[in-house]
Amino acid sequence: MTQFAWEPEFAIGHAEIDSQHRKIIDILNNLYALLSNKSDEFHTKTELLFDELAEYVSTHFAYEEELMLNSGYPPDDFAAHKHIHNTLLAQVQRIALAHHDGDESALSELLPFLYGNWLIDHICGTDRLYADCVC
Repeated sequence: MTQFAWEPEFAIGHAEIDSQHRKIIDILNNLYALLSNKSDEFHTKTELLFDELAEYVSTHFAYEEELMLNSGYPPDDFAAHKHIHNTLLAQVQRIALAHHDGDESALSELLPFLYGNWLIDHICGTDRLYADCVC
């Protein structure tokens, strides 16, 4: 894998959401850089990155969910989207806990998860479903 760049097709058309999605790509790139250049402080730096990711994701999801609720997004669709958010966050937390408990291989699972499940599937797929309602 290589560094990730923001691509126009990642945009959903809402300035704040697109900015937050760019921040997720920044975190992805920070993780890639850590994995590519392991140093003596590797474990500490990855712990900090997990903390940043978990905090940022929680804030981002809350923002998206409030935006959907305030825009009149259909309740059933909102519930389904919120469930996906909870699943994604639980997966990040599971990987973070495994890493915290000493499983260094957990990091090799995180980057493909963030790129595939999150960036490609969620941002470029699921998030597009609410774009017309909030933009």
